[in-house]
Amino acid sequence: MTNNKLNDDELLGVSGGFGAADVVASGSFASNSGTSLNLLVNWSVVNDNYGQRTLQVAVSAVSYALVTISLYNGVQMTLNGIVYSATSNAIDYRGKSKVSNPLASFSVPYYQGPSPISVVFHFNGTLSGQPVSDIVATGTITA
Repeated sequence: MTNNKLNDDELLGVSGGFGAADVVASGSFASNSGTSLNLLVNWSVVNDNYGQRTLQVAVSAVSYALVTISLYNGVQMTLNGIVYSATSNAIDYRGKSKVSNPLASFSVPYYQGPSPISVVFHFNGTLSGQPVSDIVATGTITA
């Protein structure tokens, strides 16, 4: 018996595949909170098969031991005056090494830049016995 399954391109009679994208630009920036917890923001601007530009943003918490719950609207990104919100991931890291834990991600279709960007993690917790409400990272998307 022969398996005659067709891939997506063959089913649609197109080439290039689904989701194939060209990275136009990428970069990263980080907060400098003065605490053991900071944000790392990685971004990329991609063109899809139809020339649409999409901004993809991944936000991570960089820290030593960190335990947080998932927070509704725990991470907010402001881009061109528009606020985007995401539920933050729960983190349960009890190690002694500094690590980066994924916190949230955003995808903004029809992106046109360059643009200033601000990302806020509403931590609302305690670090080394000190209350900390928000951790903020700011940067510029250069594409």
